[in-house]
Amino acid sequence: MKGNDFMEVVADPTGAIAKAEKITDAGDLKEATAQKAAMAKAKVPLLTAAETAVNANAGSRAVSIVPELKNAQATAEVTLLQGMTFKKVTAKLD
Repeated sequence: MKGNDFMEVVADPTGAIAKAEKITDAGDLKEATAQKAAMAKAKVPLLTAAETAVNANAGSRAVSIVPELKNAQATAEVTLLQGMTFKKVTAKLD
């Protein structure tokens, strides 16, 4: 988020920002607002949730993490990659 605007940010494998652009699509803005609501309730940073998921799945690495509210609880869907296999796990953020 930048001010009241939402930004889509893509990081390269080193963690450097490869691309950042303002979100203007109505559907994307709805998703961004929902993610913001989840993070407002979160007590665990996304990085910590991703690291926990990776540590619980030896040999994998996190390639995506999306915060969301499920039954009013802050969670994150973590997408892991091990070799050529993707796996999605849910991490609690509260």
